Amino acid sequence: MAVRTSAPVRGALPQGQGMLLLFGVYLSFGLTPLYWNLLQGVSAMEMVCHRSLWGSLIVAACMLRNREFPEFFRALRCRREVFLIALCSLSHLWNWWIYIWATTNGKVLECSMGHYIVPMISTMLGFFFFRERPGRLQWLGMLSAACGAGILLYEYGSIPWVSLQVALSAALFAFFRKRATVGVGPGMLMELLFTAPFLWGWLVWIGVCGEGHFLAGSLRLDLLLMGCGIVSAIPQLGLSLGIRSVPMVCLGIMQYILPTTVFLLGVFVMREPVDPTRLTVFAFIWAGVALFLAGAVRKRRQQA
Repeated sequence: MAVRTSAPVRGALPQGQGMLLLFGVYLSFGLTPLYWNLLQGVSAMEMVCHRSLWGSLIVAACMLRNREFPEFFRALRCRREVFLIALCSLSHLWNWWIYIWATTNGKVLECSMGHYIVPMISTMLGFFFFRERPGRLQWLGMLSAACGAGILLYEYGSIPWVSLQVALSAALFAFFRKRATVGVGPGMLMELLFTAPFLWGWLVWIGVCGEGHFLAGSLRLDLLLMGCGIVSAIPQLGLSLGIRSVPMVCLGIMQYILPTTVFLLGVFVMREPVDPTRLTVFAFIWAGVALFLAGAVRKRRQQA
């Protein structure tokens, strides 16, 4: 039995293109620890605030070019859309803060572990709420990936609170964004503006108190802070479009790209030690990805 998807979403891409887009998005997100670590001395909250400010300007400029503001104002008049985007905004704010904090405070392993848990949550949400039914190979793939994540959790030896926060916030964002029908650009601008009064107000406050880093004398740091909007907003637009274009079960398996990228980054760039347990986890998860994709290809051939 193959994946049974929910109804097509307005403005979504074909599923194959959506999966390709998500591959690029999760790969770019997996590489962002390199960027956050350039901002030494800047708190995670300040980075999140600059992501909100400069990201809003980038998204608004894209919407102006694409003439999407009429859809934005229509969505603001729909209570359901506002409610769902508000939930997206809160879950994403939570996710970005914990992700940046973890990767800049020596908790990359916990952060990576959290992203390994996300796909299982997404798959279960797709199964129970969107009536998506994986095929046999896809079930085997998810079981293999789940075994890898389970080994990682067991090896850790205690309750990984950072991991659980990363996993829940990321999975809830994908779930709420899947249910919202507003377009990618208008939806993201709504999401950013929902928390803007708090985040932008906090930026003004720390600036007045002399604790902010923007315009504090370092042009390099100013440009890096402005870049927080670029490295997060552009992939985020792709993520929102990709989420709307693929079933939750497919999204679940694609989400393993991010933590695996972080894993490879730690091994080959940051030179972190690799133990047999991590190699075993890596093998289980990518075997699961291969099985899942093989099941999807077989089903497509059967339908051809």
